[in-house]
Amino acid sequence: MFLPPDLASIREFRRALRQSLEENTFISKDIQQIELAADEALTNSISANYNSSSEETIICRWIVNNSKFTLWIVDYGSGLKKEKIEEQITEAKPSSLQDFLKRVKTYQEGKCEVLPNRGKLTQHRNLGKGLLIMQSLMDSVKIMYHCKEGRISSDPTDSSIRGSIIELAFDSKKH
Repeated sequence: MFLPPDLASIREFRRALRQSLEENTFISKDIQQIELAADEALTNSISANYNSSSEETIICRWIVNNSKFTLWIVDYGSGLKKEKIEEQITEAKPSSLQDFLKRVKTYQEGKCEVLPNRGKLTQHRNLGKGLLIMQSLMDSVKIMYHCKEGRISSDPTDSSIRGSIIELAFDSKKH
């Protein structure tokens, strides 16, 4: 699926993703988890493209094989910085949903971003917790970078980064 870097793309993406998962007999609870994690990944990619002044198409591709789902989202932003990844990984997991929501609200109060929505710039509450949400919902989250000369790197300090590749994996038999 090829999507413009615009928040309006999320609706089309979710519709196609849901249909694919339903056709492959995923249960509603699993579909909701996958949709939320995928939504977070795509929103991050839209933000990355926009903040890097890139109008390149975002590529979303997924495979369903029995109970296993894998999604790749390729953007042309600057990529997640090493410090941001480490900060998210080392952050203590919330003890309850209330604790998580409290953290999100506190973080969100000081952060708002302007992103395109149907071609117009609009205020968007960027939580900054997308990676944590994805890691909580999926079995595996990998962040890679596509670089000049077609190389793939896992080093976020690589100076030839042209964008990110986010890989999400989910196995419904584990849930």
